[in-house]
Amino acid sequence: MSEIKESTAPQINPIVSKLADFSDRISPMIVKELRQGLRTRTFTGIFLILQVVLGLAMLGAIITESSDTGRMISMVVFFFFSIAALILQPLRGTSAVATELKEDTLEIMSLTRLSTVRIVYGKWASIVSQTALLLAATVPYLVMRYFFGGMQLFAELAILFTIFFVSVCLTAVTVGLSCSHSVLLRALVPLLLIPFGLMTISTVIIGREFGLMNEIFSFRDPDVLIGFLVFMILSAFTGYFFLDMGVGRIAALAENHAFRKRLVTLVVMLIVLLVLFWNPPAQIAAVVVLLAFSCVIGLDVCTEVAVCVPSVVKPFVKRGTPGRLLGRFFYPGWHSGLLLLLVMAGLTILIGNLTFSKSSFGGATGLNEEVWLVVLGIFYSILTPLLLVRIFIVRIKDIFPSYLLILILSGMLTALVAAFSEMSRSASEGLLLITSWIPGVWLLFIEQSMEEEGIVITSLLLLGVIFWLMKLATSEFKRTAELEEMAERSLREEES
Repeated sequence: MSEIKESTAPQINPIVSKLADFSDRISPMIVKELRQGLRTRTFTGIFLILQVVLGLAMLGAIITESSDTGRMISMVVFFFFSIAALILQPLRGTSAVATELKEDTLEIMSLTRLSTVRIVYGKWASIVSQTALLLAATVPYLVMRYFFGGMQLFAELAILFTIFFVSVCLTAVTVGLSCSHSVLLRALVPLLLIPFGLMTISTVIIGREFGLMNEIFSFRDPDVLIGFLVFMILSAFTGYFFLDMGVGRIAALAENHAFRKRLVTLVVMLIVLLVLFWNPPAQIAAVVVLLAFSCVIGLDVCTEVAVCVPSVVKPFVKRGTPGRLLGRFFYPGWHSGLLLLLVMAGLTILIGNLTFSKSSFGGATGLNEEVWLVVLGIFYSILTPLLLVRIFIVRIKDIFPSYLLILILSGMLTALVAAFSEMSRSASEGLLLITSWIPGVWLLFIEQSMEEEGIVITSLLLLGVIFWLMKLATSEFKRTAELEEMAERSLREEES
């Protein structure tokens, strides 16, 4: 009987059996997360709701066909896909690693061959793969929309894939932030992403701006194309940076993730600047790019939780004095990141002077007064919360929530100062001078046409903040020197 059953059982084609499961070459972390993620009610609900809404929109367009039907279909497709890809999918990343931290399962994973990099990147790749599935399910609706006429095929496909790319980068940010133990931080992300995301999507896609979007994504203007490439590079770098920041939070102390992160920052920065220098009218863009990289490095400096150990110092000590000097900028810890940030500040001012001195709006010193104030104000806004955290919040290891809270409070105080200055125009100048120590008030100096006073005050405040930060960093550099001596003794013992 068993022989008869075996003979009558259907034979499965070997090719079909291979397609029924994931390849062994794919990371097991991605396979695990994809299997779990595709079965969740969240993804199933997003997928089904998106299909139902787009299907009803297409059916309604067929019934009530008019000259503006094609444009309305495109707006509906982009609007609902943007909500799914730019808001709902990235929000799923806020609990990606946090769930493992809560259930204490990361230690079990670390017993396998999975490194912290593969764990974090695997969780990110699984959510991105699900977003790609939503993209694949949305493309046929744009193909059907083509038959209604008036469609700019290349531009609308470029918009669709740009939304997907931004979703990939936003998901990387949320997955990186999910590595934090702070519940406040994970709760703050939805509070910021949902309202700002809805407002941005509604403003850009619904209304006259949609026609402008089609014009921009046609890429007829070379300057627009260069600006778009710079935006894509900056977005990709920001996503990578937050992912790597998350890896550093759950990695062992013996792993130096700060070196790779800061080195990639400098390399990408140079690539972007080379792209911008090929475009003569991009003086402002060059300074904006440098400021963007400075802000990201500043965020790393202010939230660095890694502790330097002898095994991290040893590769630098092997290379003698040049290696030790290089280590001052690439060791884990906020004190070494602070030096790199100061180099970025000097580079920003240098590049700004070189580019603006050749432009029509550059003064004798290169940068015009407004740009000077923006450059100084941004660095002051980055470093002031760091100083407050290092002085008043010493015992807390994860200072990122505290740093973010200070930034939010400074923004609220700036809004209050702006409201009071609008109510009392006569006393606004004195109010700005009194509250100039608040990060963000430097923006109000520009509104009140007080750039010269703002430059002087912000420069003095910034120098004071840098002085106290360097004073606080002295003890950290002493510990680094002690670790270097320990590493050097260890190397001597290995040689002997």
